Amino acid sequence: MLYLISTPIGNLNDISLRAIEVLKDADYIFAEDTRNTSKLLKFINCEKRCKSLHEHNEQEASNKIINILRESDNNIAVVSDAGTPAISDPGYYLIQKCIDNDLEFTLLPGPSSIINALVLSGLPTSSFSFLGFVPRKKSQKIQFFQSLKKEKNTILLFESAKRIHETLSCIANEYSKTKKVSLCREMTKIYENIERGTATSLLEKLKNNKLTLKGEFVIVVESFSSNDADLIFDNKIYKSFLENMPTKEAAKLISMITKENKRDIYKKLSELK
Repeated sequence: MLYLISTPIGNLNDISLRAIEVLKDADYIFAEDTRNTSKLLKFINCEKRCKSLHEHNEQEASNKIINILRESDNNIAVVSDAGTPAISDPGYYLIQKCIDNDLEFTLLPGPSSIINALVLSGLPTSSFSFLGFVPRKKSQKIQFFQSLKKEKNTILLFESAKRIHETLSCIANEYSKTKKVSLCREMTKIYENIERGTATSLLEKLKNNKLTLKGEFVIVVESFSSNDADLIFDNKIYKSFLENMPTKEAAKLISMITKENKRDIYKKLSELK
C-alpha cells in the first residue's frame, strides 16, 4: 500500500497522529529531502531511514516504488519537505503510475500552506484558484498577470523572497494597483508574518525595509469581480484603439469604460506605440 503523507509546513507539532502511526509502520519511507525528513522522524521517535524522491530522480524513484508495490505487500510512505506530495512537489508522476498499474494508494491529509494563507489573508474563501509558482521570465510574468484579470476567484501563488519585489511590481503594473494583496511567510512558526495591503503599498514597505525577505511566500491576490472582468482590455485591444485615435483620446475613452486610472492607461498605450 502506498501512503502519501502531508507533513507540517513549519511547526512540527502539526503532524497528525495517523501520519505518525503510518510512518512508524512503513516498510519504506521516500522523502523529497532526506535531511529534513530525518528531523521529522527524530521528532516523532521514528528511527527509520528514508530514501530520496525529488524532482531530479522522480521517475526513477517512482518506478522503484511501483516495482516494490507490485512484488510485495510492503507499505510505502511518501512525504514532501512540507505540505502535501504532488502539490508543487514530487508525487504526481507516481500517482499516475499507480493508476496505470491498478495499485492502491491513499492520502493522509494535513497542514497546507495554501489553505493557511487563504484564511489568514482575509480575502474571500468561498472559491479560489491556486496557480503554483509565478513564472520567472519577465515576458512570461507580464503575460501571466495580464491573464489573471479574467480570474473570478481569489488567487494564490508561490514566490521566492529574491523575486518578490519584481513580482509585486508586475502585479501593480499589469494586474492592479488597488486590489488587495497578502504576503504570507513563516506560517505556523514563531515568526509567522502576514502582510496585507495592495501591491503598491507593499512595494513601499519593501522600499522602506519594513518587510523581511526570507524563505518562500504565499501570495494571495483579490480577484477582479465578474463585472470588472468583462471590462478588461488586453494589449491587442489597446493597439486597436491606437490605430483609430490619438493616445490621449484613447486613454481617456478606455478610462471611462474600464474605470482604470487614465494616467496608467496612457503609460501603457505609450509603451505599445
